[in-house]
Amino acid sequence: MPGSDKKDKALDAKEELLKEALDACMEEQLSFIPPECEIARMHTFSQEFREYMEKLLKTKGRPERRTIHRKEFIYSFNRVAACILVLFVVAGVFAGGLLLVSKSGSKSSTDMSAPAEAPSETEAEAPASEEAGADQNTAAGGAEEPDEALAGDSGEAEAPESVEYMGGRIFLADNQRLQEKTETVKTLVNSPVIARDAESIKVTIGNMDERPIYYYASMDLEVLIDGAWYLVPPKEKPTEEEERRLVSLEPGMAQDEEIFPDNYEFDYDAEMYRVVTYLDGLILCSQFRFENPEEDLEEALEQTWE
Repeated sequence: MPGSDKKDKALDAKEELLKEALDACMEEQLSFIPPECEIARMHTFSQEFREYMEKLLKTKGRPERRTIHRKEFIYSFNRVAACILVLFVVAGVFAGGLLLVSKSGSKSSTDMSAPAEAPSETEAEAPASEEAGADQNTAAGGAEEPDEALAGDSGEAEAPESVEYMGGRIFLADNQRLQEKTETVKTLVNSPVIARDAESIKVTIGNMDERPIYYYASMDLEVLIDGAWYLVPPKEKPTEEEERRLVSLEPGMAQDEEIFPDNYEFDYDAEMYRVVTYLDGLILCSQFRFENPEEDLEEALEQTWE
């Protein structure tokens, strides 16, 4: 039929126009991407940089813990024991020499001195009073020693290596004191108070330096318990490839990374949490807590009345 032929021709013309428009858009988009040979010679990393990044990939920026071998321990213990023995020997020789000198001096003075008259009552009472004073000073000194011992024992106790958390045990974090930003880079959580039903926690990394920086996309989550930070393990541990994935951040740019609460066990009443980000030679953190409707309402009312 003539009408159907016209419709088919019109549809074919439209499809051809769409194909031409799609090809033009693709060519325009691909024109912004340089060829592979040009990308390969844009930048060549130095050997020193490669060695440094390889070391950084192995440790994830964490300080390496050195283990003392049995031979080193025995050697160190023998050295300490030998030093203590030498000190005892030197002290014994010195004390014996002083004793011999004092005996010889007292003997010579006794032989050379003439018989003296009997001391008077005042002279006899003076040494007694001096001895009493010395006894009082000794007693006072003995009373002060326990106070010094108590002052030394009154320091803050160290945090335990592990604590109970959400039905399991978590361990003390390697780095207790971390900063949120420096002059060249900073990290920031999208909100200092996170809703309990939040689908994700966004962390923004900003580069204020004049050179590119590199950071690990895999971040750690830590919780504050009794004044110490403890590492909260994820339900599903990231793969080695995910842990080693580095992200490049150009100067003056910022990048968002996400942590998903479904992958962690959260104590919503905990005092504080923090996200730890590992950069090239630098470790930063950004703190947050979960909302507590009752406490937040009381704080808001107090601020309103003030």
